[in-house]
Amino acid sequence: MSDQAKTKPTNLPPIDVSKISIGITALEAPDYQLDFEVPVDLVSEITSRISEGGLTYNEQQMSNLIVQVCLDEGMQRLDRDSAWGAKLLAKSMGKYSIEKPFTFSVAVDTLPEGKIPITDVPIQRNCIQVDDALVDSEMKEQQLSFGTKNAFNGVLAYGDEVECNVSITISDVDEPVESIKQCALRIPGEHQTFTIAGLSLDSVGVELRGCQSNEELSFHFDFPADYAAKRFQGKSGTVHLTNCTFLRITPSSLEHVLEQYGTPNETILRTQIKMSLQHNFDRENTNFMMQQFYAYLSENIEMPFSKRMIDGQFQEMCKKELEASGEEEFTNQQKNSLMQRVIANVKRLTINAWIQRTYKIGVSEEDIDEQTTILAEERRVRPSDIKEEFLAEDKIYILSNMALERKIFDRLQDKMVFTDVS
Repeated sequence: MSDQAKTKPTNLPPIDVSKISIGITALEAPDYQLDFEVPVDLVSEITSRISEGGLTYNEQQMSNLIVQVCLDEGMQRLDRDSAWGAKLLAKSMGKYSIEKPFTFSVAVDTLPEGKIPITDVPIQRNCIQVDDALVDSEMKEQQLSFGTKNAFNGVLAYGDEVECNVSITISDVDEPVESIKQCALRIPGEHQTFTIAGLSLDSVGVELRGCQSNEELSFHFDFPADYAAKRFQGKSGTVHLTNCTFLRITPSSLEHVLEQYGTPNETILRTQIKMSLQHNFDRENTNFMMQQFYAYLSENIEMPFSKRMIDGQFQEMCKKELEASGEEEFTNQQKNSLMQRVIANVKRLTINAWIQRTYKIGVSEEDIDEQTTILAEERRVRPSDIKEEFLAEDKIYILSNMALERKIFDRLQDKMVFTDVS
């Protein structure tokens, strides 16, 4: 019979979980080890109740059931919340039998108790109102989007595209802080912003406009002292473009753009563009502020983070990266870069769990759908395409994490001090 079958109603009293012996040992903060021993009489009672309920469980299913009963009781006795949950310790699991006690051990991280020290978080907020000049610029962008592309070599100008691999390095960091393959960059206009991988690099956009095409291009830049991401403030770096090919676009006619959108006239199209631009600016501004918020949390919240989780994720990431790259082993610099990524990820997700617990923030299907729509707008694809992509890779949890971070940012805005910039 399926292990999904429902048990029959029973008037039996609940299982006496107080009989479970649980040893709790503090490990390196914030981790604990829980050692479980379920006595023979309780193993026998659980087994009998499963049978009386009309279910047939094999040894593995019985083991899983007893483990779950124990974990529920163990977390109750520990009386602490966890960011990552309990992990079974290798080779600690005893074999299920009604003739001997059932034993196993787990390690579990714990979240700090007390209030979260978040207050007066400095946030720069862009104040952008769409005017006629911005609409004119977007109209030109639309004509470029529907224009005709041809291979080009020569002096680059506004509207040209560069297809390339991108690497961004910072002066005091050995490994690239960003690396993108097969990236398409549009040469910006005189008053347009220029970003790569979320980093504002307007000086690079200025240098691209008017430079000579080449298979490899490099541009030096300096981050201002008040740059939004604290780790980059006052630092210099270089953008490397490799395997470059160039396209020059002949803009389409305005009539062709109207036809593509099914819009009857230019006035209506300009109104639609103005509304769309304001929506896009507002969305990008929220992303810009969230980056500052999480950079602040990472740099200012002091709490213990599970070294056990960091080491486990590091080993897993190394394995995946080696399989993807085909390399036999990493250099020390590569290992250090991977370790920094893992530490940042564990730190961020642990802080999220702490805030989520403290402020009782939940994530619903509607929240995930909203985050899916936001990603679709950023990538200019359909929401269903985003959902299918994450489902195919079994990574819906990533969408859920992104939705949670947006809700955390909204919930904690009273802890922020905003400075408007134009």
